[in-house]
Amino acid sequence: MMLGAVAGVLVVGALGTTLYFTVLKDVFGGKSNKIVVTDINGSEVSFEPEELAQQIDVPTFYDGITINGVSVGGKTKEEVKAQFASEINKPASEVVDVKFQVGNDLIPMGTDGLTLSSDIEEIIDKAYNYGRTSTLPGDEGLKDRYNTINNLKKSPVDFVSTYTLDTSAVDNLAHQALDPLEKDVIEAYASSFDLENLAFVIEESQDGFKVDVNKAIADTKERLNNSDYVCVVPVTSETIEPQTSAEFLRSYLGLVSSTTSTTSGNENRNTNIRLICESINGLVLQPGETFDFNKHVGQRTEEKGYKMAHGIFNGDMRDELGGGICQANTMLYQSVTKADLQVDERKNHTIPSTYVDKGTDATVTWESPNFRFTNNTDYPVAIHAWYEDRHVTVELYGRPLEDGMTIKLVGELVREIPPTGTTYVADPSLPVGQKQTVTGSRTGYDYKSYKVYYDKDGNEIKKEEYFPSHYPMRNAEVHVGVKGPDGTIYKMDPKTGKVDAPAGVTNPTGSTDGDTTPPTSSSENPPPPPENTEAKPPENKPEEKPEGEGGGSGEGGGSGEGGGGEGGA
Repeated sequence: MMLGAVAGVLVVGALGTTLYFTVLKDVFGGKSNKIVVTDINGSEVSFEPEELAQQIDVPTFYDGITINGVSVGGKTKEEVKAQFASEINKPASEVVDVKFQVGNDLIPMGTDGLTLSSDIEEIIDKAYNYGRTSTLPGDEGLKDRYNTINNLKKSPVDFVSTYTLDTSAVDNLAHQALDPLEKDVIEAYASSFDLENLAFVIEESQDGFKVDVNKAIADTKERLNNSDYVCVVPVTSETIEPQTSAEFLRSYLGLVSSTTSTTSGNENRNTNIRLICESINGLVLQPGETFDFNKHVGQRTEEKGYKMAHGIFNGDMRDELGGGICQANTMLYQSVTKADLQVDERKNHTIPSTYVDKGTDATVTWESPNFRFTNNTDYPVAIHAWYEDRHVTVELYGRPLEDGMTIKLVGELVREIPPTGTTYVADPSLPVGQKQTVTGSRTGYDYKSYKVYYDKDGNEIKKEEYFPSHYPMRNAEVHVGVKGPDGTIYKMDPKTGKVDAPAGVTNPTGSTDGDTTPPTSSSENPPPPPENTEAKPPENKPEEKPEGEGGGSGEGGGSGEGGGGEGGA
């Protein structure tokens, strides 16, 4: 019985001890709230919740936290913000490095105008808050945070900031980098005309280069929008080969047309012709360019060396400054026509020229009428003009006419316009009985002209109507004296020229007796050309083309219009 009692006491004592530690301790001493965690060495460590919270809720970044690879552990948020302040306003040039690959070349793109924005402030906040919260409640949350923070010592966490780029400036930057690479193709072309060798000076052709800038812009923006700030962007490009070579032009271009005529023996007139030839000699017209005689030659003045020679003024012949220049211009007009170029402006003289067929001349004065033509071909045109040994020649060099074709300029009479009589003018300064012929009569003409095309065998291909010509007729003008011996002014019949004077007045019938008219150059027709009308070029010049070329005449044979004293006979 004693043994049973002792055993009972022992059992009761054991139960009491257990009850104390499990129940009574909770009542009298409180339950233990320590949190057991495992440190970095694997040992268990217990903390009171307040103690653990105080240990992990520090005002600095946890050890093992890095931003952009830089450790920030132990630093306050303000210190870290100051550390990365340069990231906030970082220039694009320190981040963006774009190169365009064009063939084997790398062309850098500039960064001026690119705006870069960084999220570094948001990243600092995110890194600072790492490990400061947990999804678990209460002590478990503290334990979870401790484990997260403690794990940083073995496995650091790096927070990386990123940039946002405004790409609106890429268009301009890409053009700045790539546009200078582009080159227009340069075809071989004639820069001048070699008068010594009578050949164009041909400049070599050059390849062109084209870059697809628009595609490069689109590709660059796509890369930058994907934060690929350091990249090489392939660029599509092509080389453009010229269509015309210098070798081809040298072999293709040559003499197209030539016109020569004989001049008079007047030295002043021939000087004027020579000056015109020198002015236009060697001139090159590129495709589409227009030659304007007055604009190119300029006003004919004594300072430029022009002389007084026969020209037309108001339909009469008289000495004018620059007289004779129209003969050189007519040679140019005919050669332009034979070269099948576009004549824009041409006017005939009022008196037919004797150095070319009627209907085929061309006059110029300052400022009008003028002569203009356009190089309407795809190739250059050069003028070769010279005066020598009373011959004036104008040649045109350029592309040959198709299939050996040639062109002639032909005039065709439409009608003659004979004078209708004599115009009598009462002249109170002349005594009755005297008459003075002021101008002689002249037959007028209307002419058509044609461009006649021939094949290489001389067969006519076609005939095109060209510039018409009107040479006005002129009646003789006679001044009749109507002044009597006593000063009386008598009436005159304008149809007959008879003066109504008394019988006692000298020669009152108005007969031709006493005509004081001096010889004039305004006779009905200019003097005829020399017997041999075919002009002969100098020995060392290319042989002329005879079509449409009249022979030269004596002084005053054919002339230009008046106007400012610049008509050219």
